[in-house]
Amino acid sequence: MRILYLVHQFLPEFGGGTERVTLNLAHAAQSEGHHVEVFTTSHRPGPPWNEAGGLRSCLVQGVPVYAAPHQDGRPLDDLGFRPVEGQRERFARFLDSRPRFDVVHVMHALRLADAAELLADRGLGYVVTLTDFHLICHRINLIRLDGALCEGPAGGRNCQLHCWSPEIGEREFAGRIVRLGEVLRRASAVVAVSRYVAERFAAEHPDLEIRVVGNGVDLLSFPRPRPREAEGPLTFGYLGTVSEAKGAGLLARAFAKAGRTEARLRIVGPCYEPELAARIAAEAGAAQVSVEPAVPAAQAPRLLQEFDVLCVPSQVPESFCLSLHEGFAAGLPALVSDLGNAGRVVREAGCGEVLPAADADAWAQAIARICEDRSRLAAWRARLPLPLRVEEEGFIYTQLYRAVVASRRAA
Repeated sequence: MRILYLVHQFLPEFGGGTERVTLNLAHAAQSEGHHVEVFTTSHRPGPPWNEAGGLRSCLVQGVPVYAAPHQDGRPLDDLGFRPVEGQRERFARFLDSRPRFDVVHVMHALRLADAAELLADRGLGYVVTLTDFHLICHRINLIRLDGALCEGPAGGRNCQLHCWSPEIGEREFAGRIVRLGEVLRRASAVVAVSRYVAERFAAEHPDLEIRVVGNGVDLLSFPRPRPREAEGPLTFGYLGTVSEAKGAGLLARAFAKAGRTEARLRIVGPCYEPELAARIAAEAGAAQVSVEPAVPAAQAPRLLQEFDVLCVPSQVPESFCLSLHEGFAAGLPALVSDLGNAGRVVREAGCGEVLPAADADAWAQAIARICEDRSRLAAWRARLPLPLRVEEEGFIYTQLYRAVVASRRAA
């Protein structure tokens, strides 16, 4: 099969969770002998990109990647309220320049709604994976402007009521829901990365058939979990983008409040918020908190081995949380916020503690309880769920691609 992956951003410029999952699926398909390519957007010209025909291209870990240059300063276009100027034409030229793809996998439609619409117009079968809430929430995270959790757009009415903006009218909110809803309805298959995501989309689009396939973890890259000592310093770890939305600031504040000299907190990841970085640095001066730069994805398994507890203090609902499942592979129990899929998974498995997202005192108390009674860590480790393997995820999707191709040929 010839498979195209459509994703809003990708390596070499971005390497977040959706990008890593896309790369895993592309490699899995290649390992089965299929031809794969990626179409994305690019924000930075120059090496390693090659420029030709209005597109940029390069090879990323053996995967051919093509990117449309992104036009900054058009957030409403990027979010799907309006067409992106020239995007449909650029994507059409790209499709015309390639042998016809058997199936397209839409991993994320941010900035690429016009390209996704063109797939159905061209008669191309495509699969949509719901990696977050973008297709029903222009803020992407289902958090209202006042910080409250949103139950859903309700056809755009809740968007107008709770997330009003002078640039966007009620008709535009409703139009976005209809437009992106059609992208879902014209898909050959719709997949959510968790039951939590599936339920939120089903509430807005009850007519959709949504399957659930979690993101896979490369278990072969993880060494055997190390033996845990009954004494000695405890390491609480945070791995991911250091941001307010991900709760890094709250975690540092809570750790300082806990005041436990026998424990330390390692915060590992890129930070793009200077004020937050300064606040965490101030907390680090008063407690055993270290802030460390991001590590390549290939080094994450070794890094996680150095933690005793993984902390996921997200202030927005997690649609899946790949780092949490990688923590499971490393043998780590977790402290997680009560928003989204991470809280649901930990609560159902009993492999950690679920805490109020914005309550620093509750987080501080949980850290203190663990330090005072380490036996709870052993009990949580005994209940860790086994993550889905990347090989299993790739196999499931390859079978889905084959079903899409067979169905369209029969039709």
